[in-house]
Amino acid sequence: MWMIVRRTTVKISLPLALAVTLVSSVAMAQTTPAPSTTTKPSATAPAPATKPTPPTTNAAGDMTMTDQQAQGWIDRTIYSSDNKNVGEVAELRRDSDGKITELHADVGGFLGLGETRVKLMPGQFKFGDDRVVLNVTADQVKTLPKLAK
Repeated sequence: MWMIVRRTTVKISLPLALAVTLVSSVAMAQTTPAPSTTTKPSATAPAPATKPTPPTTNAAGDMTMTDQQAQGWIDRTIYSSDNKNVGEVAELRRDSDGKITELHADVGGFLGLGETRVKLMPGQFKFGDDRVVLNVTADQVKTLPKLAK
């Protein structure tokens, strides 16, 4: 049994995105009620982004995670061994015991365009405080096995 935690990507065209934005902006302007004079603004600041929980490592060196831990790592930044931002975590594949079997990453590109999905095995990466660090350089990332999105 495989457990998969992944990010969902939806591709839309630029004209469609602009049209949806325009229509929703007009609708918001028409339906937004006037602010109440009796409501006080909140004095609390928004909560800071939490750090994801690192995996548990057993004596054999296997990394394991719960569903919740794995979800916390989706969309986290991935850095190469030469400290360059190379992409984001797209998916963590685990076996029935929660052992991490693969990490799929979206690398390259700009603002989600031109990204390539690659597969990394557990020996090729480690989890940092709030990032994943690869055991390969930014140039070597280009040679990793490519996957279809």
